Amino acid sequence: MAGESQWGRPDADEDEDDVPFQKELNLSMDNVIVVDNLPVVPPEKVEKLVSVLVKLYSRMGKIVGENEGLYMPMDPATNESKGFAFVEFEEVQSAIQAVEQTDGHKLDKAHVFRVWRFNEVDRILQVPDQYEPPPPPQYRERGNLRQWLLDPKSRDQYVLRYADESEIFWNDGPETKEEERRVFERRKWTDTGHQWSPHGTYLATFHRPGLRLWGGDTFEAAGRFMHNNVKNIDFSPCERYLVTSTWADRPSDKEEAEAVIIWDVRTGEKKRAFKNEGPKDKPMEPFKWSHDGAYFAKIAPDAVQVYSSEDMKVLDKKSFKLPGVREFHWSPAQNVFAAFVPAQDAGQSPARVVLVEVPSRKELRQKNLFSVAETQMYWHPDGTYLAVKVDRQKTKKTTTYSFELFRLKERDIPIEVLEIPTQVINFAWEPKGHRFALVHGDPPRVDISFYTMLKEGKAVVSLLKTLEKKPVNEVFWSPAGHHVVLAGMKSLNGILNFFNADDMETMNEDEHFMCTDLCWDPTGRYVCTYVSAFRQPMENGYVIWNFAGKAQHRVNKDKFFQFIWRPRPPSLLSAKQEREIRKALPDYSAKYQEEDRKAKELAESAATREKEAKRALFDEGEARRKQLYLEWQAERREIRGCLTDDEDNYELVEETFEEVLELKEEKI
Repeated sequence: MAGESQWGRPDADEDEDDVPFQKELNLSMDNVIVVDNLPVVPPEKVEKLVSVLVKLYSRMGKIVGENEGLYMPMDPATNESKGFAFVEFEEVQSAIQAVEQTDGHKLDKAHVFRVWRFNEVDRILQVPDQYEPPPPPQYRERGNLRQWLLDPKSRDQYVLRYADESEIFWNDGPETKEEERRVFERRKWTDTGHQWSPHGTYLATFHRPGLRLWGGDTFEAAGRFMHNNVKNIDFSPCERYLVTSTWADRPSDKEEAEAVIIWDVRTGEKKRAFKNEGPKDKPMEPFKWSHDGAYFAKIAPDAVQVYSSEDMKVLDKKSFKLPGVREFHWSPAQNVFAAFVPAQDAGQSPARVVLVEVPSRKELRQKNLFSVAETQMYWHPDGTYLAVKVDRQKTKKTTTYSFELFRLKERDIPIEVLEIPTQVINFAWEPKGHRFALVHGDPPRVDISFYTMLKEGKAVVSLLKTLEKKPVNEVFWSPAGHHVVLAGMKSLNGILNFFNADDMETMNEDEHFMCTDLCWDPTGRYVCTYVSAFRQPMENGYVIWNFAGKAQHRVNKDKFFQFIWRPRPPSLLSAKQEREIRKALPDYSAKYQEEDRKAKELAESAATREKEAKRALFDEGEARRKQLYLEWQAERREIRGCLTDDEDNYELVEETFEEVLELKEEKI
C-alpha cells in the first residue's frame, strides 16, 4: 500500500499527521447477555414480551440503540419465539449487574429466568452430550496431622497474629532463642483471624471467598470451603463436621442464599445449608453440638430442634416441644441438654429448668423457679454437675441471688440450693475436681469464695474459703485444676493473683497492664495474658507465665491481635491412671529436672561460646587495625613532616577562605 510500510505504519518520509485516525473495532461481546427460559409466544405477543424485558433490563443500564439491542429470535417452522433473547448493553458493567440480579428471576410459576453472559455460550456449547467423569484427583500425602504431639519435650504450640504477620511457635523456656522456637510463619495468611479445631488437628484461616484449613508438619493446605464472606465457624467436637456462617454487613446488602453451611471436614462435601429466616444483617440462631458430634440443635419458636449428624435431618421429623424456651445447653459428657423455659400466662405457670435425654426424649429432671428475673446455666466440664444461677426480683429495689446445683451422676439427680447474699459477678467450675469459685460483691473490690460439692466424701455443698475485698472480676481455672488465676481484667488494669486452690494460698501477685485476654495452655502448666489491638490500641503484646506466676516470655508487638494455644485431643488415660501418675510425679520430676538442668547448661555454654566467638572476631579485627597502623606509619610521617605519631605534639590550625560567587545590585 502506498505511503505505508509492511507493518502498517507510515513510511519515514510521510508525515504522521496525514494518516487518518482509525478507531480499533471492539469485537468483544462482554456487554451482551443471554436470557433463557422465556415464554414461547406467537408474533402478536412478541411486542408485549419485549416491552416487559426492556422495562426489566433498562433498570440495569442503557440498552444499545434505543432498545434495538434486545433481539428475540423466531422459529420459522412454528412462527413462534424460541424461548430466549439477547440483550446488548452499552456498558459491560450493566451486563454483569443484569446477570447477578436477574438470574433466577421469576416471571411466573412456569418461567424462571436463566441468565448468563454471551461469552459463556461457547463454554456451555462445548459441554459433551455424553457425561465423562473427571479423572480422580491425585493423592497427596499430608503426613501425620498430629505430629506435634510426638514432640520429645512434650511442648505445646501457639499461633500469633499481629499486623499482617502470622507465626506459630513452640512454647519453650526463656533460655531458648526465638528462631529456635519458631515453627512456621507467613505474611497475609488470613484476612481476619485464626481458629484451631477442637483437637488441634487443623488451623483455620478466613478469606473473603471462604475458609481454608491447614495442617501437618509444614502446615500445608488441608481443605477449602467456599462460603462467601464467612464470618464465623464452629467444628463439631469430633472434628468431623465444620459449620460456616455469614450474614450481611448492612441491611441494604444482598442477602446470602445460604447463611449457614455444614461441611464434611475430610471430604469437603457440603452436607446441608440453611437460610437465615431472621434479619439478614444479623447472625442466624447458632447450632450447638452434642459432646460426641452425633447431634446438633438450635432454638426454634417454642421448641428445640435437634438434628442427627448422620442424615442432617430433624431427629424423628419432629422438634422437642418446650413452649417459650429461651436457652439450652448440651451436657459436655452425655447426650442430654438443659433448657430454661420462662414463666407463662402472666406467672400462672412458673419458670422451669428441664433436663432432656436425646434421642429418647425422656425428661430426666425438672425444677420450677418463681419470681425469676434472669438465669444463667454452667455445666461442669465433665458433665458431673449443672449450676443454674437464678436472680429473683423481690421488689423494685431488691434482688436476691442463688444457685440451683444439679448432681447428674447421682440417682434421681438431687438438687441443692446455695443462697448468695450479694451480687454474683462471675462463676467458674474447677475442670478436674468438685470445686467452684464465685466472684461476688460490689465492684471494684469484691469477694472470691471457693466451694466444694463434696465434704469429707459426702455430697454436701460447703464453703472452703473467702478472699475479701480483692480487685478481681474474672476467674480462670487451670485445665488440670488445682490452680487458678484471679484476674482484674480491662478496667482493673490487668491485676493477676496466681492462687493455689489446694493449699488456699497465693503463689504470686503481678500485673499485666491493660490486659484484655487470658488463656491457659491445654496442660495447665502455662498461662498467657495479652493486650489485643481489637480492644485496646496501646500496650499491645503478650506475656507467658508458668502456673506459679513467674514470667517466662514478655513480648511487645504493635497491632497485636491474637494469641491462641493449640488444643490437644482428649487424654486416653482413665481418671484412675491420671491419679496414679500424679502420685508418682516426684519420681518423674527428678528425671525432667535433670533434663532441664542439662538443657540450661547447654544453653549457657552455647551463649558462652557465642560470646567467645565474638571476642575472637573483635581481637582479630583489632590486630589487623594495628598492623595497618604500622604499615602506614612512613606515609603518615612523610605527610606530617616529622617522625612522631603523638597527636599531642601537633597544633590544629583553622583557616577560612571567602570567595564572592555573585554580586547583585537592587534599587529600592
